[in-house]
Amino acid sequence: MIKKKKKFSEELGLTLIEILIGIVITTLMMGAMYTSYNVVNKSYSQVSAKANISKTSRDLVSMLMRDIRMAGFKYYAGSQTIKQFKENSEDCKGVIVLPKTSYFVFDNGFTDETKSHNPIVIKRKLLGNSKITHETPGNLNPPILDNAAANWSKDNGLTTDQKKKLSTDLCCDQIEIVYEDFNQNDDTNPFKKYRVTYFAEKTGGGNDARYGVFKSVEMWDQSRVAGGDCTWPTTSTNGWITDKKGGDGKPLCPECIKRELIRDYVVDMEFIPFDQYGVIIKSSSSGEYPRPKPELGDINIRDRLYDIRGVDIRLTFRTKENFFTRNISNKRKPKELLSDRKPDGQNFPGADDKDLYLRDSVIVTVNTRNIGKGMF
Repeated sequence: MIKKKKKFSEELGLTLIEILIGIVITTLMMGAMYTSYNVVNKSYSQVSAKANISKTSRDLVSMLMRDIRMAGFKYYAGSQTIKQFKENSEDCKGVIVLPKTSYFVFDNGFTDETKSHNPIVIKRKLLGNSKITHETPGNLNPPILDNAAANWSKDNGLTTDQKKKLSTDLCCDQIEIVYEDFNQNDDTNPFKKYRVTYFAEKTGGGNDARYGVFKSVEMWDQSRVAGGDCTWPTTSTNGWITDKKGGDGKPLCPECIKRELIRDYVVDMEFIPFDQYGVIIKSSSSGEYPRPKPELGDINIRDRLYDIRGVDIRLTFRTKENFFTRNISNKRKPKELLSDRKPDGQNFPGADDKDLYLRDSVIVTVNTRNIGKGMF
């Protein structure tokens, strides 16, 4: 048999034009898919950023609310507690008598504000914790940035320049909260008094200027000596302590915190005290809130330390990364501060034409439960 030869034109295949058309269509489809992915990814990132700010603010507000509600709390021991303590005491069994209320000496802080026992003390626009920084001048982790330490001194005082700067500083307020607790298993110091302080420090500089919220927890040390006489001391040798150790080498206050970063990327933290009528408590001359040792001259404002019936908490956070992808500052007005931080209506630091961060604020009112005149 003679095999018939097929013509080349009868062979199946693709022409160059058809291949090129296929490549173009595939490229367009991949480009469309990539664009869709970018849009979805960007949307997800923004939603995540917003959710993270919301979660951060909720967590911090919950901590603040719990401590502010505890401010001024005094523990009263019942007859059964007093009886059990007397029976269970290791070195003074059957002899020692537990008082119904704490035996702690009360220091109003008028002479030395760092010793204050007042339930709530708010210091406006003051970075850092003076007492903690004075005791640990170096090797702090995270480190103190820029000149934040210039705002601190042993007696919480401010220089003349710092007082002038106080009227224009943006961040942040500091709040001290004092309350009592009780530990029946502690023979030498069953009554507990804690001072919780929330304060801010710079955690970033330059183009990444921001603040972090720190927390410290101190305990008032007025312990009796184990094995000594079975009476309660009337004075304190050590005052407020954080990491002090006893004779056995163990910390006297294992639950205390010297300086712990709670939340980062804070733009502003503000506390506003108000009285039973909802009126803000502050000096008409200096603008200061009640504190034991007013720095700006109005000594009468401290008489209202026990008029505080609630605190407005105002927190503003920003995203860690850029939120907006292009400069639209000329189309949107940067968010202004919530209160009187900038009397001239200026905006947050860094909120200029190149600022692409998202900022969000939360405002919460917390009523105090244990503060009133005649407490001490």
